[in-house]
Amino acid sequence: MAIDLPENIWFVRSNGGSGSYPIRPEGWRTVWRFVMGMSGWGVAGGLIAAIGAVWGPGWLIVAGPLLFMAGAALSAWQFIKTARAHTDFTVTYSDYVRSRSGTA
Repeated sequence: MAIDLPENIWFVRSNGGSGSYPIRPEGWRTVWRFVMGMSGWGVAGGLIAAIGAVWGPGWLIVAGPLLFMAGAALSAWQFIKTARAHTDFTVTYSDYVRSRSGTA
């Protein structure tokens, strides 16, 4: 019998522990937003550092990595907050897949 989860559940517990695994399009979009956010902060930090290295001022060389770290922390916080709010921790991903495939 398939496990029926409410519409606001986008993740289930990962097989290895307390992490979350996306099972709905909203969950995958959340993961995609996190990955793109990390990439964007990396590009922004790299550009700031490169501008500082090429044209000065020198403090931009340090500001680039700091910008990335702050942005990465913000992206991670948003992802974790969203995933925890939309995760069913009683169901593992293996249990969910097994229930969908019809095997017991």
